[in-house]
Amino acid sequence: MPSLLHQHPPPDLATSPTRPSLAHRSHPLSTIVVGGGLAGIATAIRLAERGVAVTLVETRKRLGGRATSFTDPATGRTLDNCQHVLMGCCTHLIDLYTRLGVADRIHWHRRLYFADARGHIDTLEADDLPAPLHMARGLLSFRMYSLTEKVAIARGMLAILRLGAAGRRHWHDRTFLQWLQQHRQPPSVIDRFWSVIVTSALNETPARASASYALQVFQEGFLAHERAYEMGLAAVPLVELYDPADQAIARAAGTVMLSTSAERFHFDGRRITALELADGRALHADLFVSTVPFDRLAKLCPPNLTQADPRLHHLDRFQVSPIIGIHLWFASPHPSPPAADLHQPFPFPHLILTQSPLHWVFNKGTDPDVAGPDHSPTQHLHGVISAAYDLVDRPAEDLTRLADAELRKAVPATRHATLVHARVVKEKRATFSIAPGTDALRPAARGPVSNLYLAGDWCNTGWPATMEGAVRSGYAAAAAALQDHSLGEPAPVPDLAPATLTRWLAR
Repeated sequence: MPSLLHQHPPPDLATSPTRPSLAHRSHPLSTIVVGGGLAGIATAIRLAERGVAVTLVETRKRLGGRATSFTDPATGRTLDNCQHVLMGCCTHLIDLYTRLGVADRIHWHRRLYFADARGHIDTLEADDLPAPLHMARGLLSFRMYSLTEKVAIARGMLAILRLGAAGRRHWHDRTFLQWLQQHRQPPSVIDRFWSVIVTSALNETPARASASYALQVFQEGFLAHERAYEMGLAAVPLVELYDPADQAIARAAGTVMLSTSAERFHFDGRRITALELADGRALHADLFVSTVPFDRLAKLCPPNLTQADPRLHHLDRFQVSPIIGIHLWFASPHPSPPAADLHQPFPFPHLILTQSPLHWVFNKGTDPDVAGPDHSPTQHLHGVISAAYDLVDRPAEDLTRLADAELRKAVPATRHATLVHARVVKEKRATFSIAPGTDALRPAARGPVSNLYLAGDWCNTGWPATMEGAVRSGYAAAAAALQDHSLGEPAPVPDLAPATLTRWLAR
């Protein structure tokens, strides 16, 4: 379906036209990066490009952190812990994938599929009008919203557009629900439109999310640029996207230490002198970059370090939001002949459910290794429930039944399919909660402890808890370290430039 899917990012979404060559000669400045998630990988790659010898310490067996994969013992399949999505506006993440040489493993979707409680399917795809009008005709064609609701959505979008970046910052300390109510959005529109998008994008509900970040989702993800909304999905297990990082770090005389747990920093009152590992070894370096989550960082810091650095004073004040991922394998009720393509009961590449506790379903394709009752291949689907406060403590069997029932309700073609296998993944601390006031807690890369740099999606990136935010934080930490030691300043990664009409309307 070439009109629906791009194998590669559109030209103006690719921030690096070619994969950059990495330095082969090590700079004498040594650096330890703690944490092998996206922030740690991004930091290490940027430093390695400048010839800095990096030691990357990761407690897991593979890189990727929370955006990675695991082996399902029941099937032997490599599964993503949760479906992670990027958008066209995620320029830094696209840049990192380009540097790693894996950008061609991201498939881009221009058409988005929505389902309501009655099983009606609507599609949203940009047309040839300039932003911010490029999605207007698509939204007007939706059958699940009445004319009155569409007018309310249009009125809300215009208000968001006119706010601009400066205007949204005035809403840091209030919720998005407050913004919606102040702008007279009907409850039905809040529940079936605004909440659907915000909860998925921020892993937080409008009643809990800072309005400024919800507004940013619409300003930068839907209104600024014609291609900002396009959705990128990895065509391989997430963990395979990070494998090239090992070689990139090694080419700069660096090392990746997997299955290695960090225990604590050693701090002499002025500088960090070493990182102590769980096995008692001490790693010494000139610089240290922590890219682990805030709660993990708190355990690494001795009291004198916490006291010396204000960035570490409020690590216990961050809140978290859970995500549930539900893998489902369905056997078709109508087995195809061996020479024919498998009939798949779920015919969409993905589906956004607008009136369901199950928020997304992603089509992972045919799985020949998980067989149905007649030994035919199955269809592998991946459901996602964001901000799953009310569901995360329920048994896996209950969550499987819920996802199964919601899927059959939304897609009639699945009602006669057989559920063969399921695997539920609960991420109780999936992301930090971007609640009002959280920005005051988010630290900068630099601080008074001159050889300690901080990164992670929870740091002060200007973005919510996303893969894009994690990469931005890693790039920022690497840039700060390089600047502070006169090793040059990495070229900035540009954001998508807002369309002319968008800039004019936002004035």
